[in-house]
Amino acid sequence: MISTQGLSPMLAVTLVRENRETFENDVRNEAMAKREIAAFEERIGAIGSVEELVQDYEVFSFVMKAFDLEKEIYAKAMMKQIITADPEDKDSILNKLTDSKYKVINETLGFARDGSAGPDLQDPDWQKEMTQRYVSQRLIDSQSSVNESVGTVLAFEQKVSGMSNWYKVLADKEMTDFIFTAFGLPDNLAQADVDSKMKMLSARMDIEDLQDPEMQEKLIRQYSAFVGVGAASQVQSPVLALMSAATNSGTYSVLTVDMEMLRGFSASAYR
Repeated sequence: MISTQGLSPMLAVTLVRENRETFENDVRNEAMAKREIAAFEERIGAIGSVEELVQDYEVFSFVMKAFDLEKEIYAKAMMKQIITADPEDKDSILNKLTDSKYKVINETLGFARDGSAGPDLQDPDWQKEMTQRYVSQRLIDSQSSVNESVGTVLAFEQKVSGMSNWYKVLADKEMTDFIFTAFGLPDNLAQADVDSKMKMLSARMDIEDLQDPEMQEKLIRQYSAFVGVGAASQVQSPVLALMSAATNSGTYSVLTVDMEMLRGFSASAYR
């Protein structure tokens, strides 16, 4: 199994890109993923209502994980409302939630307002797309656990095509984190109101440019550079570590430094 742990953001992203099939096969071969994929492909076509969906734990888990909603697996009542909500009704629960993932799952599953399943669930092409969505999301999740910046970049690449305005970007935490970091914006700006953040982002880039592959690549490189600088700044000097340890222990040691030796020291010998 290939690992990106400890790699710089850009190097890790490049590794995943060049070995995408291998990484995805690793996901498909995980024991739990194999069970959930098999259950989904075998049973999704026979599900006729939202109630049947949430009662089939393996299939429902598959669906929720595919839309990055694993934390909501046990919120069945709420998810039934979301899946069957009318997106045109401004008072529906769907339009009271800020996270864009809820609108995506509502639209993609295509359940009717009365809870009955739509025809897509029996469509082999739709099922194949759902399996790929699941695998892609599990890859993002697995990368986030070993190299968080890689997971964020993969999430950006997966979602960017659906970002038609800055409000959609700001409604997605991963997209917001990515864009703020890529633009080099300080963390405290995340506390500003939505309209202020939208104006700030609009002043930096036209939202239409976000669909330009060259601009996407530029943003990924900027994001990786800022993450790399942040990681480097957190590495403590060995001398400071020794001083900190001595201070915390309440004891001090007298250090004798040979200045002539230091003048002749060359760091390049250890690179």
